[in-house]
Amino acid sequence: MESKRFNAQNQDSPFFALISDAEQVDVQEILETHAQENPQRSFLVKITPKPSNPSAKTPQSLFDNAKLLMANGDYLLARNLFSFLLRKNLRDELAMEGLGICFLKLQETLAARKCFKALWEMHQKNRYAIYLGLSYLAEQKEEEAYSVFRQVNQEMNIDSDVAFEFYKGFGNILFKKQVWTEAEQFYQKALAQSPASEAILANLGTLEIQRKNPEKAKEYFKKALEINAKSSKAHAGMGLIKLEEGNSAVAISCFRSALDCDSQNTLALKVLMSLGEQWVTSEEKKQRLLKFLESDPQNGEMRYFLGKLLLQENQFFEASKEIDKAEQALPQDERIQKLKKILTQNRHWGRS
Repeated sequence: MESKRFNAQNQDSPFFALISDAEQVDVQEILETHAQENPQRSFLVKITPKPSNPSAKTPQSLFDNAKLLMANGDYLLARNLFSFLLRKNLRDELAMEGLGICFLKLQETLAARKCFKALWEMHQKNRYAIYLGLSYLAEQKEEEAYSVFRQVNQEMNIDSDVAFEFYKGFGNILFKKQVWTEAEQFYQKALAQSPASEAILANLGTLEIQRKNPEKAKEYFKKALEINAKSSKAHAGMGLIKLEEGNSAVAISCFRSALDCDSQNTLALKVLMSLGEQWVTSEEKKQRLLKFLESDPQNGEMRYFLGKLLLQENQFFEASKEIDKAEQALPQDERIQKLKKILTQNRHWGRS
């Protein structure tokens, strides 16, 4: 076996590396009977390494490690550390906040909501109300989110790490409620936090369309596309403006671009479905619908459109299957019921 000689100046020594990282070092000299014949001295060294298990580390070091994991996007491991800290101290406010954020990032929305609801009730801090509202939004509970967001004290400073999502989320809710002025105010606040947000610019453009301000809307959509040429919402918005201007060819090109960027753009797809064969072929419509339904197979309206197309092509059996699926999703939709009647009245039922 090859032997190596190390000394205090040799930084590659595994011995010195062990000592430098040790929790405790015990040294005991071994007395040898032939010490006069051999001038070298011998020692027994016991090295206790630093503990590697979480329970032996300090809460602060565990918390710091969890925050570092979060910063690197490792929310699963961070969640485990925050959970461990809370088992030691259930009232650890910062650990509970970290746990709630991890749950939110991991799309465990119910667990996130429970964390932030408890924090909001105990501490009444703006950031906890915001996170609670964002948890409701993640669960698609917009009324609950609206109620919580209304309780945020906007006269106090909003923490920068949650401000953008708060302004954007609240703006989206107000937009759906058609409270245009207030929605714009929140979108502008979000834009101040992130001036390069193409999503907010596209939202402002859509808002201006609702206000019948096409020129202003066009400016927002152009800015969004300058930042991100694949902004599906901005392409669709430009398409709506071109339709209003009577430029159908350019409008259709915009809607196609919107769907090429995002096959789930419902607005663009609905517009293409409404256009005649001279503008969009049945085959293109069918392929775009099938692409959409790959990601959202339970969408009743798109099943209806597909069933209608198949019926027009006399593919009665396939049309029947799509219409049945559409009815399961939207049992009260009059369009689907009307299509079912047309299907059952067809004399060639069962042929394709």
